[in-house]
Amino acid sequence: MTDSKYRFTHPICYCIVIAVCVFGVRGEERTATEWVQAMHEAQAKRSFEGILDYWNGSDIISIEYSQYVIDGKVKVKAKPIKGPKREINRTDEGLSISFSPDDELRGSSNELSGDSLSRLITPDVATLSESYDIDELSDRIIADRTAVGISIMPKQADRHGFKIWIDKSTALMLRMEMCDCDDAQQLKMLQFTEIRVLEGLDPALANADDSDESDLSVSIVNTDESDESNIQAGWEPNYIPDGFKLSATKTKEGVLFHRKYSDGMNSFTVQIRPLPGNKKVDNIQLETMVGPTIIASRNASGSRGRPQIIIVVGDLPRRTIWKISEGVKFER
Repeated sequence: MTDSKYRFTHPICYCIVIAVCVFGVRGEERTATEWVQAMHEAQAKRSFEGILDYWNGSDIISIEYSQYVIDGKVKVKAKPIKGPKREINRTDEGLSISFSPDDELRGSSNELSGDSLSRLITPDVATLSESYDIDELSDRIIADRTAVGISIMPKQADRHGFKIWIDKSTALMLRMEMCDCDDAQQLKMLQFTEIRVLEGLDPALANADDSDESDLSVSIVNTDESDESNIQAGWEPNYIPDGFKLSATKTKEGVLFHRKYSDGMNSFTVQIRPLPGNKKVDNIQLETMVGPTIIASRNASGSRGRPQIIIVVGDLPRRTIWKISEGVKFER
């Protein structure tokens, strides 16, 4: 009797186990591309606090990083744990930075820009897939959380690749690496060593102002406008790597002097400025590296024969930055 019952129920149990394994488990799995999409959505909707380590290629900076989402709007606070008492506050409208007197960045404050983690990766993952191969990496334990590894590598060697690890339970990004595709060298990295997801956030917490007094505060309004129909340009970058699109512009007195381009992962800017003194000089070609960021400057003759400086800045390979710079043309 027992044997007969076993023979009757065993196939049923076997089918149930197979069904659970196939349908139940796969129902919770995501492809690499779906994980990137889920991460973008989580970064724009979740509130969290933590300690973020940022390595720029030479130094590691530990940052108290907080993101609050209230009524669909993201507000970010970032403050280094050591060093100058600098505090960065970002909203969808713009960026404000408070500097202490001993901060080496005080002199360049008007040139600063930056994105919060919620804006690092394009929401259009389908477009991202046109320029990058998105594949799986091995999982890791990061900040005491299981993290899913994703590789985002360019199809062309004119830009850098990325490796990211995403929290399996919340889809928040826990680690990101930028790497050189030529030799796989790591160029910069950010990683949470601690993170706490906030549920039922009190709006008063996000609006609390606990920053120290500073003698300098700078506000930078976002310039995510790509319509140039009502402004004077007079110049055009003839070479733009495939997949990069105009994402922001800056003007001064109705004249365009700054264009920003992005492919959803990498970005660069092209700036045109009058040469100081308005005098013709010998050929100038200068290059500066700040971590993985290349700053290429060269002089050129503008649309009316006036000497100009072309400045291209981006986290891109040197050859790509200079090719963009040499492709800038002025109207004659």
